Amino acid sequence: MAPKDLQRSDEHFLAGFFEPESVAIVGASNNPMRATYHLVGNLIKLGFRGRIYPVHLSEKEILGIKTFRTVKDIPETVDLAVIGVSYTATPGVLKECAEKGIKRVTLIAGGFSEAGEKGKRVQAEMARMVRENSIRAIGPNALSPINVKTGFCISFHAIDSIKPGNLSLIFQSGLYEPRSGWLLNDFNYHLNKLIDLGNKMDVNEVDALGYLVEDPETRVIGIHLESIGGDGREFLRLIRKGAAQGKRVVVLKSGKSEAGAKAALSHTGALVQGNDRVFEDAMKQCGALRARSLEDFFDLTRALERFGPLSLKGNRVFIATFPGGEGVIVTDLLEQEGLSLAETGSATLDKLRPVFPSWDIPGNPWDLGLTMQFHDPRKIYQTVIDAMIAEPNVDGLAIQMHPQSLLFPKEFMGIFTRAAQEGKPIALWLAGMESGRHENLMWLEERAVPVFPSPEKALRALAALHRFSRS
Repeated sequence: MAPKDLQRSDEHFLAGFFEPESVAIVGASNNPMRATYHLVGNLIKLGFRGRIYPVHLSEKEILGIKTFRTVKDIPETVDLAVIGVSYTATPGVLKECAEKGIKRVTLIAGGFSEAGEKGKRVQAEMARMVRENSIRAIGPNALSPINVKTGFCISFHAIDSIKPGNLSLIFQSGLYEPRSGWLLNDFNYHLNKLIDLGNKMDVNEVDALGYLVEDPETRVIGIHLESIGGDGREFLRLIRKGAAQGKRVVVLKSGKSEAGAKAALSHTGALVQGNDRVFEDAMKQCGALRARSLEDFFDLTRALERFGPLSLKGNRVFIATFPGGEGVIVTDLLEQEGLSLAETGSATLDKLRPVFPSWDIPGNPWDLGLTMQFHDPRKIYQTVIDAMIAEPNVDGLAIQMHPQSLLFPKEFMGIFTRAAQEGKPIALWLAGMESGRHENLMWLEERAVPVFPSPEKALRALAALHRFSRS
């Protein structure tokens, strides 16, 4: 059987990595204690419909699938070979792939350009082999790729399910891998595609970005970089192109300190070059948002994906908190994030008056703790949100949830979705609670209402949405 065409004239070459019809898993294992056990196990659990060929020197079957001693013994030329053997065995398997006519490989093992002069020489030899045989290679030192739609997932961790979404990620290292259980469950990440580039011997961030910018199922792109291995001008051009198409790009660049740059060199062999301030300015000019930290990167990419097509054109925000003191703190946070406290008009105050205490109070920030001493919380939330939807001076809402609200039926949660339905972004926070830990919160996030464990994260998300809405 012939392999899928390496690259049709109308298709990016990475399509064959994300949508293989056949895959060889070299180094697959029957031992659940081995990391490579899940390379085949995840494909089965996630419902990958392509043909799977485990390759192992001694096993007859792996997880019920017939095993082959080498890639040369497989009865077809597979679309993709995932090479999960040791770094010493990797060059030999790559040579066998070349002799078999396989044109796409993922090289998992580390120990090459990041491991000193000997490793650099071996990687250079593999790069030569790849070029001479017209092979495209991800890695080495990479776990890739993931395509949620097709159930294709290369990971060392057991993954039972992935929620489909419109977020695609480009990583230069597997820093997401040990967090995968948390990201896909408690954190409530919704993914489309993921590619880990590793040492970028062949495929680099420019290739990956070029593919995702044209991917109709990708609306948000998250990029982790230790260095730019491809054409820097083309990288910036692609970000601008994505921004022009309405795609939101978040970039986390590590190695900005001298110590961090040295760590990147020893980790993936990446030589971090250039002034960090110049990089920061370039990201702003081309329409990308730079994440402040790894935590910020995950928070922003999740929030922007869950907001969906909503935009925040203005920076005027209504806030509602339980403690009055938290309202003051959140007001300060608004200013720090470049947002402002919305002014509510007299007509809006009249709408709020039925849930006032026996005296007049400000309309913004709203004191939930005070007003709930006098009125039913459901009536308060409904009155406040309806009033802010109609208030022309309010662009977005940031509202604190009470833990007891988790006891309310989903019908009550529908109150929070009204703002998003009317085109006004709303961010909620429930102290210390990740959204994936309760069905009501996940229900909200399916309806473009992201939920955060703190007001800082909620306001940072609104600020990011505002930034992209202005560009």
